[in-house]
Amino acid sequence: MVFLKRSLYRYARPFQGGIREGILIRLESDSGRVGWGEVAPLPGYSKETLEEALEDLIEGTDSGYPSVQWGRAAAILDLLSPLEVESIPVRTLHQDKIKVGHLTLTEAIAKLETQEAVGVDMNQQWSLKDALSLAQHFPHLEYFEEPLKAGEDQKAFPYPVALDESLREETPHYPNVQAHVIKPTLSGYPLPEKTKGVDFILSSSYESEIGIYQIAKLAFRLNLPLKPMGLGTCHLFEDSLFEETPQLKHGKLYFPKKWSLKTEKVQVILDECV
Repeated sequence: MVFLKRSLYRYARPFQGGIREGILIRLESDSGRVGWGEVAPLPGYSKETLEEALEDLIEGTDSGYPSVQWGRAAAILDLLSPLEVESIPVRTLHQDKIKVGHLTLTEAIAKLETQEAVGVDMNQQWSLKDALSLAQHFPHLEYFEEPLKAGEDQKAFPYPVALDESLREETPHYPNVQAHVIKPTLSGYPLPEKTKGVDFILSSSYESEIGIYQIAKLAFRLNLPLKPMGLGTCHLFEDSLFEETPQLKHGKLYFPKKWSLKTEKVQVILDECV
């Protein structure tokens, strides 16, 4: 792929009491076409650090780091096969999907009784006994994401399950798997193969607005059935890296037609003609 200019921008932005960091990639072709990508390893989940990813990006060689594979691929796909997406159906974290892995059974029941969630994320933290009890209290939920901690009998949990991190770690044995939640930043690119009869749901790793947009475009590039994707996380940030922001309306995330980077929000790491 031939491009004339490559720019790398580093950001650090407030996020749920901490800081979320990442690198934005901007490629520009000889025709003036622009491709965006984002490399944002997720601390505690990614095998690579941001510094390791940045080193790979600057060197420009093939990378074994998932976040770098996806960030580069997204930017190059923009140049090779430009695509505009108006909107995509999403699940909004802390509204449609509730994280309960850190809660006790009593706390989770109380929380779910006050919210109209469609699913819960249990983050591999629950015993079989408590997970079954929660499912029996809320049998209407569409899925229980990663319900059981290590060592529990997955085959004994009959309720609908969504798999996320276990897809990158081991072979799960739940009898009723309904969805695979794929995070490109963590799985890398190309993505894992789809499984017949199991929903293929793309999800964010708390990327920026442009990173969310690129995952949304990937859903269209892959011709996925447009089930609500796990991309409703923009509201978790206090500020925006771009002048334009996606808008959430009636269960869909609507994207702007252009993207103007707020240069005061980023640090220029690289800005070179090649």
